[in-house]
Amino acid sequence: MKLLIVDCHVHATGSEKVDAIIKTMDAAGIDVVFLFSPYPGSLEDPYLREVKFSAKRQREVAKFIADIQRRAPDRIKGFLWLEPRIKEAPAILEWAISDLELRGIKMIPHHWYPFDEMLFPIYEKVEELRVPILFHSGILFGFADSSRFCRPAHYEVLLKFPKIKFALAHISWPWVDECIAVWGRYRAALRHANKDMKEMQMFIDATPGTPPLWRKEALRKVFAYGAEDFVMFGSDSTPSTLNPRGKQVWERDLLILRNELGLPDQTVRKYLGENALRFIGEKG
Repeated sequence: MKLLIVDCHVHATGSEKVDAIIKTMDAAGIDVVFLFSPYPGSLEDPYLREVKFSAKRQREVAKFIADIQRRAPDRIKGFLWLEPRIKEAPAILEWAISDLELRGIKMIPHHWYPFDEMLFPIYEKVEELRVPILFHSGILFGFADSSRFCRPAHYEVLLKFPKIKFALAHISWPWVDECIAVWGRYRAALRHANKDMKEMQMFIDATPGTPPLWRKEALRKVFAYGAEDFVMFGSDSTPSTLNPRGKQVWERDLLILRNELGLPDQTVRKYLGENALRFIGEKG
């Protein structure tokens, strides 16, 4: 049986053409990608706090990624990279999901914390729209001290918003244990409320992150702790680098899961594709 490969973590640059994306996906053996819109602004100095963004640009990147998704909806699932400091962010989010039919939200804490109260109107809108959020979590190369905003424990706040489904990217490396502990916190909350695991809020995006030296151990811990149904493959590629980068990542992970960890094919299929589709409400 052919493995279904879903890459849950691909960044658009803003210059992509659909035919080229599909061609590269095919060459990489990747069936579906979650494609994030470009950042709705610019980093004037990535080593300081200086960023520029606007509602106008936020709408432009939403339209860009929606147009790509519209041309290949079975292969490309568009995510809106949302900047929460834009005053109109909740309204733009509703438009992007309801009118443009984007499938999810991407957010990177850059000098804001996930528990900041300014996020609460956005979280309330996300609960209403029933779309997932994929957050950056872990060290953030190239953004000076922004990693302090991206610790996995900061995302416990989403317990206040139980209808939100979210994922922490990169297994929060180097805070892998903390990421897994936070996942356990959400599992414990479900058990305390006598709820089924089908209502689990938190997924783990296993996109590197983790350097090769730490990769096997990080994956071993995730599966050993019981997150088999909630961990997803991703490559952190752009569409133009899916081949060879994306292919190299999924092939390496496949070798680790099968040959080094000895996991059954059912678990491998969940990790490489099925869990990601369930994250966005589809069946693998």
